[in-house]
Amino acid sequence: MCHRVSLKMQTLKFTPLVLSAAIMCGCGESTPPGPELLSVSGAVMLKDEPIPHADIYFMPIDDTEGVGGLARSDDTGKFEVMYSRGGNGLPAGTYRVAVSRRVMPDGSPVPPGDDTPAIESPAKETLPPKFSDLSRSKLTVVVQEGSPLEIIL
Repeated sequence: MCHRVSLKMQTLKFTPLVLSAAIMCGCGESTPPGPELLSVSGAVMLKDEPIPHADIYFMPIDDTEGVGGLARSDDTGKFEVMYSRGGNGLPAGTYRVAVSRRVMPDGSPVPPGDDTPAIESPAKETLPPKFSDLSRSKLTVVVQEGSPLEIIL
């Protein structure tokens, strides 16, 4: 009888280990792949002038897959979009676009990657909310294979 209790105790000791291993083995397999991304590049302009150092936000609308993306224009207004969950580009479809160009008090652009909340930042927006606020923007683009984007404010 004592031998039997000892065997049960040993079995109980290993049960959590076996269950943990079984659960961990199945974790990575259930994650579905993300949508197919198309390379997206283009230029952002205010009338005929490039907008340097602008942050460009892409929000999917209608039936477009994915979570959107963002880009930052270079000195010549050109940009390449990064998907919000990692990777280059966006899924094909229609997007609402917002273009924001904030500058520091000395006129220099906000450094790339600065995530200071606008209310706490000394930087000021230089574009009107009809372009810079994603909830107010009427700008839209269609992303499709091989078509560079031209965003004109």
